[in-house]
This record gives sequence, C-alpha cells and structure tokens, in this order.
Amino acid sequence: MKTKTPMKAQGLSMHAIFKYMMEEGYNPDFEYSHIQFNLDGNIAVVDADEGFVSLRIFFSIDKEEYDMFLEASNLTMIKTYAIKPAIMEDKENIVFSNEFFCENLRDLSRFFPRAIETMRDALETHKIEMRKIVMTKNALAKAIPATDESVTGIVKKIFS
Repeated sequence: MKTKTPMKAQGLSMHAIFKYMMEEGYNPDFEYSHIQFNLDGNIAVVDADEGFVSLRIFFSIDKEEYDMFLEASNLTMIKTYAIKPAIMEDKENIVFSNEFFCENLRDLSRFFPRAIETMRDALETHKIEMRKIVMTKNALAKAIPATDESVTGIVKKIFS
C-alpha cells in the first residue's frame, strides 16, 4: 500500500534517511519528496517508498551522442549489475539508478555506502566505455573518411 505523503516510506522515513546522511557527512538538502546531495560533482537524489530506497544520478547528454551513450550505458549495466541506466525520452538526459530494500536504519547503514560505491563504479565504467567507443569511432573515421569527423559536448569533457 502506498503512503499518502511522499515524506514517509514503510519502516523508514525520509527524515531518518536525511539524519543518517547528515551524520555520515553527505551534506544533503531536504526537498519535499526527496533528498539531494553532491556525489563526485553530480547531483544525486535519494527517495524512499514502501521499504525501498532509491539512489539516482541525473546528467545531461548531447543528442548527437545519444547512440554512444546508449551503448556505453548498456555496457555499464552489464558490468555493474546493480545500476540501471536509462536515457530519458528527450534524449538529452540520462539517469543511473540503484534501488535496494531498506526497512530500518541498520539496513540503510549497511546498504547505502555500498550503493554509493556501486554508483561511483558505474560512473567510472561509463566514462571508460565512452572513451573506448569514441576511440573506436575515431579510428574508423581515420580508416574510412567521413564528411563530419567532429566530436561534441560530453565526449570533449571525457577526454579533457
């Protein structure tokens, strides 16, 4: 049964999660329906519902790089198992998500640090896979000249 207020999950409230995160030094901000904090330069969002806690990171992508991001995201999911990447319908945003059972503070203190580490691993894996894809694309472009060999947006950030 869903709760009527977004502030509580069965067994563990958002306030309890927020307090735990403050005590652990994550420096979160409490929003109406979720908690936000900075995770390695990315905005991370935590919410809870019916005994599950969700950790998500959202970031932007260039539409021109959609296919590369999709491929790198699929490889990241295969390699990390626990992270579910999804490219949003607008094809300009991607989300990495990790959900876990969490009925009490003991569960949270046990699983939340693992979720953070898994998320970090997934972000690093994604970056590595993007580099591989770009290097392959560049090697193919040199072997088979194309009219447009430019690389845009996030790809430039990955190599900088």
